[in-house]
Amino acid sequence: MKKSYISIGLLMAAGALTSCSEEWDNHYEPSEQVAQESVMELIEADPDLSTFAEMLEISGYRDLLASSQTFTVFAPVNEALEGIDLEDVDAVKRIVLNHIARFNNSTAAGDGHTVKMYNGKRFAFDGGTFGSAALERTDIIANNGILHVLDGQIPYSYNFREYIDVHQSTSEMARFLALHDRREMDINASRPIGVDANGATVYDSVMYDYNPVLQHGWYGIGDIADEDSLFTMIIPDNNAWEKAYERIRPYYNVYDRDQAVADSIGDVQTKLAIINDLVFRRVIDNPAVETDLWSTRGSQVVDPMELFGGTTRENASNGVMYLASQLNYDNVATWNKLLEVEGENQEGRQAAQASTIYTRSVGAENIHSDSISENRYIEVVSSGSTATQPGVTITIPNVLSTEYDIYVSFVPGTVTDPLNIEKTRLTFTLSYMGANGRTVNKTFRDQKSDRYVTSDTEMTWMKVNDEPMEFPVSNYYDMLWLIDPLHTQNDRVNTTKLLIKTDVTNAEFNRNEMVRRFRIDRVVFVPIKK
Repeated sequence: MKKSYISIGLLMAAGALTSCSEEWDNHYEPSEQVAQESVMELIEADPDLSTFAEMLEISGYRDLLASSQTFTVFAPVNEALEGIDLEDVDAVKRIVLNHIARFNNSTAAGDGHTVKMYNGKRFAFDGGTFGSAALERTDIIANNGILHVLDGQIPYSYNFREYIDVHQSTSEMARFLALHDRREMDINASRPIGVDANGATVYDSVMYDYNPVLQHGWYGIGDIADEDSLFTMIIPDNNAWEKAYERIRPYYNVYDRDQAVADSIGDVQTKLAIINDLVFRRVIDNPAVETDLWSTRGSQVVDPMELFGGTTRENASNGVMYLASQLNYDNVATWNKLLEVEGENQEGRQAAQASTIYTRSVGAENIHSDSISENRYIEVVSSGSTATQPGVTITIPNVLSTEYDIYVSFVPGTVTDPLNIEKTRLTFTLSYMGANGRTVNKTFRDQKSDRYVTSDTEMTWMKVNDEPMEFPVSNYYDMLWLIDPLHTQNDRVNTTKLLIKTDVTNAEFNRNEMVRRFRIDRVVFVPIKK
């Protein structure tokens, strides 16, 4: 007689059980006919599944399916696997993992029941099929799970990383990403098992795959292999990659005494620039209707139709791919962005000799509040004699080897009092690294006109340079440098600085025509679009 584990309460609901539930019970209630074979043994005993059995051996998953863990296997018959190159281990492994799932997954669960496969992809039962492959035989019970037999393969849907890695047309991008793949220990999941001869703890290590370019929480472009996330990604083919590299590489002209080191840094920074703004953290079905589109790295796409123009749309297992033979980047919206430094930012800021810097704030009621960035600015005054020309040096990080127009936003004296009408003349000295690694100084001064004179009542956007200012060497710190635990902010050497000082003659000062103080909202380097 069959042992019963059903409670009285459940017996009261027995009349509502369907034939499907009865079938489930036949499979899972304890019975005198308990399956003796593992899932692997069932597969090996079935001549129709001999090819799949061989693939399990090749891929290294035979022992797993013979273990005490519980699995459901959807095994394609031999005919469905004809033409598979069994010498391509990676391809064999992809197919195998697309047909194995953890835990028991019976057809009794009904249509629409979704199963998460061992590779993270999800498929569902649907009217005699699973993942669009017909179920030939179902619910063959093993002592460690269930075997279903399919008359065809479950179609393989690549995630973004798989597509890039598998296709020869995207081998350039695949090679770059592979350089940063690594195995790391999950210290929280790993179990201490002893102490070595030096007194250090020894762990039974749990390892995981990690790629900082993709998976770093702050700087990564997105875990494009994650089957539980949804992305949209523009994927450049090798031709698009090479064209983008040729276009972007001049912006990362790095100086180092060792030219090989300089070339290596510039190469990596260029490739990071290519991929930084290709990923979007949602499905974009129609770029033409997008009005507020931001990449995972925080770049706004002003013209989605231009960026996605000429691409071919394909579905991925974790989103939508747009395959590109050319990257239609707007350079000033992606790698060559506007550089903006707030005056109140103390990092890299230094008062000139005999000068004092005060940080000021304005409220919403101030007449200039709408024009002052973040409602804060700095006031620079003399801390010495009245003859001193006060000044401040502001450091500009991440300058690329390209051309910029330089602007400084000045706040008028009326910010503190409508009657405080004053103006001043300024001079600018730009310091930057030359092509030979030495510092170059360039001064901008004009005492014969009002070019560098602030307004006495209005905010002033003052353009420093006449012609675009070209920087021969980049001074950029990429995400790989920033996330390296051996580096700190103090290790950064910023070589581009702007010294701003008053340039008021004694006569102008004594006649109260101009003052020797000024207020800065921000400094902006505007890249020249190319």
